[in-house]
Parts: sequence; C-alpha cells; structure tokens
Amino acid sequence: MFSPAAGIATGALIALGSAARLPVALAVVCATIACSLIECSLMMGRSPWLAVPLSLANAGQPLITAWLIESWFGDGFRLDDVRRVVGFLAASTIGAAVAAAAAAVAISFFQPTAIPLNVWRLWFASSLLGIITIAPLLIGLRDTVRQRPPRHEMIEGATALMTLAAIGAFLVLLPRGAWATTLPVAAALFVLLWVAVRCRPLFAAAATFVVTLTVVSSTTFNVGHFGDTTISSADRILAAQTIVLAVALLTLVLAALFSERRRSEAELRQSKERLQLALDGAELGAFSADFATGRLECDSRAAQIHGFMEAPMTIKESRRFVHRDDLLRIDADLAEALQTGRAWNFEYRVVPPPNHPHAGETRWIAVESSIVRGARGIAVGLLGVTRDITPHKRAEQALAERNAQLALAGPAALVGSYAYDVDAGKLQISEGYAAIHGLPEGTSETTIREWLARVHPEDVADVTSFRDQMFAEKRNLGKLEYRIVRSDGEVRWIERRNSVSYSVDGRPERVVGVSIDVSERKRAEQYQRTLNAELDHRVKNILATVRAIIAQTREASGSQADFVAGLDHRIESLARTHELLSETHWHDVPLLEIIRRELAPYSARNTDIGGPNLTLKAEAAQGVAMVIHELTTNAAKYGALSSGSGRVTVRWRWLQNGSPDRLVIEWQEIDGPPVGGTSQPSYGTNIIRELIPFELGGAVELTFATEGTKCRIEIPGVWANRTADPAHILKSSPMPSMSHQGPLPKLGEAPL
Repeated sequence: MFSPAAGIATGALIALGSAARLPVALAVVCATIACSLIECSLMMGRSPWLAVPLSLANAGQPLITAWLIESWFGDGFRLDDVRRVVGFLAASTIGAAVAAAAAAVAISFFQPTAIPLNVWRLWFASSLLGIITIAPLLIGLRDTVRQRPPRHEMIEGATALMTLAAIGAFLVLLPRGAWATTLPVAAALFVLLWVAVRCRPLFAAAATFVVTLTVVSSTTFNVGHFGDTTISSADRILAAQTIVLAVALLTLVLAALFSERRRSEAELRQSKERLQLALDGAELGAFSADFATGRLECDSRAAQIHGFMEAPMTIKESRRFVHRDDLLRIDADLAEALQTGRAWNFEYRVVPPPNHPHAGETRWIAVESSIVRGARGIAVGLLGVTRDITPHKRAEQALAERNAQLALAGPAALVGSYAYDVDAGKLQISEGYAAIHGLPEGTSETTIREWLARVHPEDVADVTSFRDQMFAEKRNLGKLEYRIVRSDGEVRWIERRNSVSYSVDGRPERVVGVSIDVSERKRAEQYQRTLNAELDHRVKNILATVRAIIAQTREASGSQADFVAGLDHRIESLARTHELLSETHWHDVPLLEIIRRELAPYSARNTDIGGPNLTLKAEAAQGVAMVIHELTTNAAKYGALSSGSGRVTVRWRWLQNGSPDRLVIEWQEIDGPPVGGTSQPSYGTNIIRELIPFELGGAVELTFATEGTKCRIEIPGVWANRTADPAHILKSSPMPSMSHQGPLPKLGEAPL
C-alpha cells in the first residue's frame, strides 16, 4: 500500500539538511540489501543481486527529492505556505517516479516475467504515499524542536489527534452498511479542519499520519470498509491509497493556507503596531473619509487635534472647529486636487472649544492625504494623516520676524550675515552684507572668488592664511579684521566672525557668520592715536615752554618775590591761551579774544583795540599770546597802563602789497610816562623779539620811544584765517571784563 521507509528517509534528509545525505543514503542502501536478502531466503528463485539496483533506487529517491527542494527553496524548508506544499508534492512525485522507473528496469532484468508498467505503478504509488504521509511529520518535528509551540496549542493539537484516532477506531469497528463508504471521511473531515485551522502544520501532518494508519490497518487486517474480502485486494488497495492521498493533500493544503493566514495576520498586527508607533512618535493622527456616505473614521489623536474629545463620525461634523476663514480655502484646494489628481496636502487653523486642553488658542493643522479612486477613476474618498504644526508655525513666524528685523537693522547697523558652502564655493548673503560690500540691491548670492577679489590687495595673504590655518586646525570659531575695496573705490574695514562645521572625516563643509563694518571704529582708533600723539607733542611743548619761562624769569628777577610774581603772571597768561585753545578744540583762535583777555584787567578807557575778523591757528596763538602778555606787563609797570592818562592802541591788518599775504599787528602806547631803553635785554624783550621770528617765521620791530613803546609784528598769512564772524568759534565764551581791580605787582626794576 505505501512505503513508510521512503517517507522516513525523505523526511529525515529534508529535516537534517545536506549534511545528512551520505549517512541517510548508506542507511537506505544497507536496509534495502538486508531486506532483499531476507526475501530471497524466503522466496526461492529470486536473485540476490537484485538487492543492489533496488538499494540504489531506494537511496536515489530521497536524494533526488531533497535536492530538488533545496534547489527551489533553500535550507530550512517548511510546509507553511501553498507554494512550498506544491513544490514538496512536485519534488516527491519526481523522486518517486525516477526511483520507480529504476526499480522497474532492474526487476524486469532479473525477472523477465514481471510487467514493467505494473512494477513502476506499484513502486511509484507506495513511495509517493509514504513520502506525503511520513515526511511532513518529520519536517514538523524539526520545527517543533527549534521553536516549541505554546502550551495551549500543544494541548489543543494533542486533543484533536486523540479524537481523530478514537473516531477512526470507532468507524473501523462499525458493522458494514451502506453508509460505510462516506461516513469515515465525513466524520474525520471535521477534526482535520479543526487541526488545519487552529494548529501549525505539524499537527496537520500528524493527523494525516493517524488517518493513514487507520486506513492501512483496516486494509491489512481485513477490518472495516477497507477490509471487505468480497472486494478484490487490488481494488481495496487502490481505494485505500486514494483516500489517504486525498486526505494528505487536503490536510497539507488547508494547513498551509491557514498558516499563511495566521502569518499574514501576525504581520498585519506588527504592521499596525509599527504604524501606531510611527504615528505616536511623529504625533500624527490617521483618518479616512468616504465621499459617497460622508462617513469619517479617525483615531483619538486626529480627533483631539481638531478640537474633539470624542471622534467625529462625519466629514461635516469634523469641520465644526475649523477656522471659518479657512473653510472656503479648504474646499477650493480640495476641489483642485480632485480635478488635477494630485495628493491633497493642506494647512489650516482650528479653534478648540472651551473644554479642550488648547481652549482659547488658534492651532495650525497640516493634513497629508491620498485621494482614493474607484474603478472608473472617480474620487471616492480620502486616506491620510494630520498633525499639529502650531510650534512649527510659531517658529516660522518668529524666524520671519527676526529675519525682517535683521533685514532692517543690518544695513543701518552695518552688519551682514552669510553662509558659505565650501564644496560649491558659493555664499548666501543678506541685504546688510550686500550693502556693506557695495553689491547691487537684491543680491542674495556671490562666490568665494568674487569675495576674495574685493579684499584689499595688502590683506589677501592674511585672509587666505587665516582661513587655511582655521581649516587645518579644525577650529569652529574664528574672528578676523581686514579691508575691502568696494566697487566705487571706497576702502572699508570689515570684522568677520564665523563658525565652521566639519564632516565626519574632518573636511570643512559649511561656514556661517557675520560681517561687521568697523570703518568708523577704525577711524576713531586712528584719530585717537593721532590725538594722543598730538597731545603728547603739545604737552612736551608746554612743559618745554614752562621750563624756559621758569629759567628766563629766574634770570630776569632781582628777588625771590619778583621771580614768583613774574612766573605766576606768565603761567597765568599761558593758561588763558590754553583755555582758549581748549574751548575751540585746538582749532583756530580769534586774535581779538587773545588781545582782550590779556588787556582784561585794565579799564576799557585805557585801551583801544580793533582790526578785521580773523583767527590764528593753534600753533601761532600761543606765541602771539606770550608776546602780547609781555607787552601788556611792561605797559602796566612802566608804560601807558601805569598811569591813568596813558593809553594803549592795538591794531591789526592784512598787508597785501606782497606775496604771500602777511598779518601786521601794531602796538602803540601814548600819553604814558617817558620810557627809556636798557643796556641789557630782559627776558620779556627776548620773548617779543625772538619768539615770533623763531616759531612763526615772522618779523618784530620793537622801539622804546620817549612818547611811548611801539611794536610792529608781522606774521605770515599761513598762520591766520579770515572769518566773517568770530562769534561762531566762541559761542559760549563770556567776554572778559575790561576793568582793573587793585594795583599790579611789580615784576622788576627795568622795563621789559
């Protein structure tokens, strides 16, 4: 009826893999030879040499079947889908057919009376039936060893097998009747379906084996339907083989189908779980909408995003909390998507109700969906996801505001930003950057070569060296000052601060930073350095002047008191001059103001000053003031200002009879006491006669006439400037009083 040995050999070889080919083949050969020798001893006339080709045929059958299955499906073969079951049946059929053909040829050779076709048919049927009923059981046992079934499945499968065995035994022992042909199959079918649907393929293979044992036992021991001796042995064997084959095929296919279904359901559950994890991780809500019925299905997150505490059931209801200004936009955009066939992706606002966690807020929602179309291409619904993008929208708004502020502040503050793509060699620049570098308005991109071409030629080497060193040392932050030459030729100072990002292999990829126009600061720094140098120079000059005044006053003084008084007055005059220079910020000083301040202690009735409006440069003001001070001091002690009737006249004018222009200052004393000259010049005389020629390149004529002292001073015009109104220089300076209070101290016995 069937060959269990063929099934055991094939199942063992498939379950154990290619490593078991030689052991299994040797075992089959040895068993076949032993069996054949025993048969030869019992059956006289049978050749013992027939055992050799039969053993090779028996060994070749599992080898061919296992090799085909391994070639088609690889290692770890399982009967868990229909495709594999069909492949298993095909390989088993080919292996059994080849082995049967070999056996038929061998038997015909040694026993010429045997009919080859009958031999082939009997061998093929028994081998194939053995493989189909036994091999799946061994394959399932291997899988069970590797992965033990759950306890409930073991109990359920064992119960089904025992029930099937009990039903089979009961049916076999029933008396013969008209119902005996179909009742066994009908009774066992329910249990077989139960095993195939509920359990893994191992239990289906075991159920097939139980049915096979029942049918074979009935036929062998002449019990039940298949043991009816009134029916020929050949017919009973054929019927038994047919029933076993049908049950085996039905059970294996059903088990594979339901195994596929269980696997698909498990994969679907895993997919849903992964999808839910993805939705939860991305904070997405899923939905589906049916245009025909208006039905809407959505999860809890999609409902909450749209302001609902419980999921809405219809499309109309889902729009309840959508901002009314966005409803028309939604309808228009969806209609366009339906017409053009594109996916519908849209952003709109939602205003949640008072009982919602986001009550009082306006939330931004993004929907991304696909349009579901019917057989004729007509849109029937939507399938998509929604998400709350309020934080993203707020960030966009804040970024837009900051960019707008930067765009407004950049040109005003002379600050520009840039982003440099190292590989592409391009810079994305802001409006402030373009304004600083003198680029056309609206320029948003430039190249590294264009930028380097604007760098001052003297700074190119420093800039490139700084960049290369920064990249070589993998520094992230950098700061550099350099000059640029704008398209209009103007030179500007730039302070650049940047940050560099590097790839995993240390290659610079992107540089972002700002460029600040620090030209004003640089000019201020240069002005400060110049001012400090000028101040240092002037302080040294003042100290030198004071030192000379001290030395000369000491030589001209007859006593300590005269020295102190003379030094005090001269330093006071020097201080008045410096006060004027300070008030004019060390620019031009009005000559009128210098003379008036020196003559201020005396009555306006005793002085007469006048001349065109002009100013003296700071370098000339100090020298002229010292000379006027010495003339005034001498007039107060010995000249016209020493008596109430004397007068001093000071006039100045431009002398234009030569080139270049020269300024003439004339000092004239009248109605004062007679003045006599001295045999030895004093310090004052030396100041008057030598200071102007030495410091300013001018000329001085000093005359001690009996009617009064005269002094004529000529100064080159380069030391003076004509002005329309001297008041513009000393707007806040009060005019000094022209009255004199108390007697003047005597500076010495000799005039000047």
